[in-house]
Amino acid sequence: MRMKRPVRREPPENTIPLINVVFLMLIFFLFAGSVARDDARQVEPPEDISEDENIRSTGAMILTFDGLLLSQDQETTVADFVAAHAVSDLADEPLKIAADGNLPADRLEEVLAQLRDIERTDVVLITRKGKP
Repeated sequence: MRMKRPVRREPPENTIPLINVVFLMLIFFLFAGSVARDDARQVEPPEDISEDENIRSTGAMILTFDGLLLSQDQETTVADFVAAHAVSDLADEPLKIAADGNLPADRLEEVLAQLRDIERTDVVLITRKGKP
């Protein structure tokens, strides 16, 4: 006599532990996001670009609003800055220029032309997002 083998049924997948983990992660991120205050919104960046420590720490040449060239808080020329950059630790990196937002565009063009005359075309212009 032939007996039918019982059909083996797979147990249903238990997704409840997965749902629990996702729910706990959601709750965690909701609390973590609301507990920490974001005080950065209240911090105003310096009005004068030459006072911005984040920019000065990058080794950038700073063009102030009145057209002065500054490097490490000292007035400089384009040629002197390029020469100092060539022997510094940043020699492999492009030249960084931070221009004040109130600087006339003509002065920035003069500095870029001087760099082009020295045959330095690897220049990065550092900018800062303005107020909305």
